[in-house]
Amino acid sequence: MADNTSWWQRRTGGKVLLPAHNGHTGYLATDTFMYPKPQGSHLRDAYGSGYVAIGFTFDRGSFLTNDEVRVGGWKTVTVPPTTPDMNEHTLDRVRHRDHYVDLRTLPRTARDWLDVSRPTYDAGSVYISDPMPRLAVGRAYRAYDVLIHLDEVHAARKL
Repeated sequence: MADNTSWWQRRTGGKVLLPAHNGHTGYLATDTFMYPKPQGSHLRDAYGSGYVAIGFTFDRGSFLTNDEVRVGGWKTVTVPPTTPDMNEHTLDRVRHRDHYVDLRTLPRTARDWLDVSRPTYDAGSVYISDPMPRLAVGRAYRAYDVLIHLDEVHAARKL
């Protein structure tokens, strides 16, 4: 996937927006067996700071997923509000309902908090809640450069 993205960037010569699941665009994955080195990590190697990984988090809601990789049809899963031990719980407590944060410019105390691996919702093509996946979204061992947090998400609908 990283090779295809690089090919497209070379072909067009401009900026490329890569829409994909957090586990693809970031530098760290919650499933290191399936994604030992995510696409975002390969793109960072190729483009340095010219590649910016943007991750999404949310506090509650529904999304489409599968029980197993590439098996069966999509189903809607609804998850409850996060618990205090999760990354998203604290991110949802800021005064703005939906917000973004540039993780590259945070003060030390915020970076230290985000550098700790915590349970996180990982709404991808397969959703596993037991055990809950863990991820450090912060600066030193960061998964992303920028984080967009949404209070609530809703599953896509077929047109």
